[in-house]
Amino acid sequence: MNENRLTFFLDGDVNKPIEFVCTKIVNAGYTGKNQEEVRKHIEELKELGVPAPDSVPTYYAKRCDLLTFGPVLEVADTDNTGEAEYVILIAEDDIYIAAGSDHTDRNLEVTSVIPKAKQMCPNVISRAVWRLSDVQDHWDDIIIRAWIDGNPDVAYQEATLAAMLNPQEIIELVKPLVDGDLVGTAIFSGTVATIGEIRFSDKYEMVLEDKVRNQTLYCGYSIQTFPWFKEPK
Repeated sequence: MNENRLTFFLDGDVNKPIEFVCTKIVNAGYTGKNQEEVRKHIEELKELGVPAPDSVPTYYAKRCDLLTFGPVLEVADTDNTGEAEYVILIAEDDIYIAAGSDHTDRNLEVTSVIPKAKQMCPNVISRAVWRLSDVQDHWDDIIIRAWIDGNPDVAYQEATLAAMLNPQEIIELVKPLVDGDLVGTAIFSGTVATIGEIRFSDKYEMVLEDKVRNQTLYCGYSIQTFPWFKEPK
């Protein structure tokens, strides 16, 4: 089985490295508890031409080498977007939480089979992580927020994690889909609806804010369309 070895930092402390060997990625979608919000997100994507799913939540497998810290993604064009998600990292010794983004080529979602479209862009993840056990008792109070264009004062997405299925619920739904145990799996949670329409940008930033422990997980990256390549004349 292929492996992608990544070093995270517990609570953002460089003196507390966590070695995680990723062997599987699962991207979940439409995991909101509020069905009205789920329908809103489905309608947002339909406006871009993305077909509505047959059922929700949805799950897509992804290659483990497509998990990255960024900070720059090289893409074929600018018709792709990021979205704020929490990430469940299932290690041998513990379960960790990160902030992340399921960056997606929206054109391919329209013209291709979605599982194939999911392979076109990496999943981006924060380098800092929390132990799930450290935040479990106040999970619903954690804020998930995203902004674009380098403007943190204007939220692109914002909600509390109470709006989404929690890690235990998502893990139980993913278990039957994976052959063998879940050790080495990174599960992206799905996202919340945008504030306004889905917008394309060359920079995406997102955080998980834990005000109880006064800690934040940050994930941010920019996209570039192969800046080193000159189109043939």
